[in-house]
Amino acid sequence: MPKTSNGDFNQKEYNAKWRAENMMRVSATYKNEFVLSFRKACQKLGISQAEVIRNAMQDAIDQAKKMKVDQKLTGT
Repeated sequence: MPKTSNGDFNQKEYNAKWRAENMMRVSATYKNEFVLSFRKACQKLGISQAEVIRNAMQDAIDQAKKMKVDQKLTGT
């Protein structure tokens, strides 16, 4: 466990180490107008940008899994 200089548990260091080992960043660059429109849409809908992106990523994963299952069923 990470410790501070006085021997106490260092929560900040622990969190940083866990994040480095378990999380990845996804980055993309888009035109300003598109991003600003996206931000406003998320605010209007009351959802976070991260939630929209996470849902889109999960949908892509689910579609790919379904495609793989369909291919096994049809033999293609």
